[in-house]
Amino acid sequence: MAGEAKFKHLDYLQAAIGRMANNSFLFKGWSITIAAALSGFAAVNTQSALLVIALATTVLFWGLDGYYLWLERGFIKLYNRVAALEPEQIDFKMVIDKNRAVRCWLATCSRPHLIAFYGVIVAVDVIGIFVIKGGS
Repeated sequence: MAGEAKFKHLDYLQAAIGRMANNSFLFKGWSITIAAALSGFAAVNTQSALLVIALATTVLFWGLDGYYLWLERGFIKLYNRVAALEPEQIDFKMVIDKNRAVRCWLATCSRPHLIAFYGVIVAVDVIGIFVIKGGS
């Protein structure tokens, strides 16, 4: 019976990890969609304000993506701790370590794959702003 409780707790944690990973995936999709749409409208209408909005939304999605990646990593650490427990020690707590939360979140936002993904979008938006401003 205690072994079933451990597996159920691990299932709950795995579901939370899956939700965090799914959210991260969705943020990347929405970020590129919004940035591409606003960049296209900005290029057609020579409106640098649209690129500023695209830049702001990209930075916001970058922060949210980093937050959910940080949460995912926290739940993975919790999963590993629960997996190491004896079945009798299972308490079904879903609390992750939030010490140094802002620092860890910023470190997560600066992961190479996030910098590469969002950095390219930000660079395109910034270049577009300068091109439109210079052409006006």
